[in-house]
Amino acid sequence: MKLILEDQEKDIFIFEATKEELEVCFKVVHIALERLGEEFNDRTQSSDEEPYETGLVLEKKLKTLLEQHKDLSSQGIILNITIRSFEASIIFNAFNEVCNGLHFGVAHIPTLEQLSGYSREELLEFFDSYEKIYFNRP
Repeated sequence: MKLILEDQEKDIFIFEATKEELEVCFKVVHIALERLGEEFNDRTQSSDEEPYETGLVLEKKLKTLLEQHKDLSSQGIILNITIRSFEASIIFNAFNEVCNGLHFGVAHIPTLEQLSGYSREELLEFFDSYEKIYFNRP
């Protein structure tokens, strides 16, 4: 992923990402929201919005982008993935929850690979890339 533009006045981030990077972001957000539900609100910094509800909207937005670009190869570049800064923080928090292991409160906890198709190490690589973008903005 690469940050193309951050416009704080308009509250937007525009990213360039491969289809695979977009798929990983979608899966991670989906897993965090599905497994934590409303508890995601308690684990995410509060704002005027509820992180869980905003996360559900973000999940739909990412899914729509994936469907629009389903014919691209996983290495194909998708331009202009536009999200708000709060949505960017939700992706970051979802990665943090998933990569650091969600506590599901059940005896059998699926592995990350079973949940997402990626090993923990692979997800950490995606997280590291996203974290650098998220924290090293101009």
